[in-house]
Amino acid sequence: MTIKKYLQSCIVIEKNGKRLLADPGTLCFIEEKITPEDIGAVDVIILTHSHPDHFYPEALKRICALRDAPIVTHPEIGVLLDAEGLAWQPIRAGESVDAAGFHLQALEAAHEHLPIPCPHNLAYFIDEKVLLPGDSYSVKGIDHCDILALPTAGPWSRLVDGTDWAITLKPRVVIPIHDAIIKDFFLDRITAMCRAALEPAGIEFCPLGIGEEFVYAEN
Repeated sequence: MTIKKYLQSCIVIEKNGKRLLADPGTLCFIEEKITPEDIGAVDVIILTHSHPDHFYPEALKRICALRDAPIVTHPEIGVLLDAEGLAWQPIRAGESVDAAGFHLQALEAAHEHLPIPCPHNLAYFIDEKVLLPGDSYSVKGIDHCDILALPTAGPWSRLVDGTDWAITLKPRVVIPIHDAIIKDFFLDRITAMCRAALEPAGIEFCPLGIGEEFVYAEN
């Protein structure tokens, strides 16, 4: 299994020749560092919530034009997909589905607080190894994962809350996400703070550049 990062919370997981895409939102493409076509064809797409940095219908249409991939998400986003003419497969917290060779477990994960109403956020536990929480540090029904995609920035995010939560989950590896708003000159500082917090707990902190990949090897 390999994990690739494409800005903000956009992740691609590859396994046995199949590709799963999560949350290709506007911040992936707003600075034109990549296009949807650079991500390439995928076999299944999952969406955590409807904020535009996670849900961008134009990108979904262009990616699905490369290969007709099923979109797995919850009904709140499903209504929006219907309006865009995009087919989707429903999933709710507590349910599991198998898609394109991936086992997807949906978990309750409230969006962290904002000064405006928050949309429904759903976390995904993939192959009982990789946790994609969306915009949440409070995922229910899980106490451990091998790989955690950890939000490290945002208007709702406090870094110490994220690292404290990561330590409770005891992953082998943390891959930072939700970090496109951090200027390049400050990323090194964020990385240093995360490593200082996580490495004493035996957790590897593994930031990825655009399209860079982490290779997961089971012990």
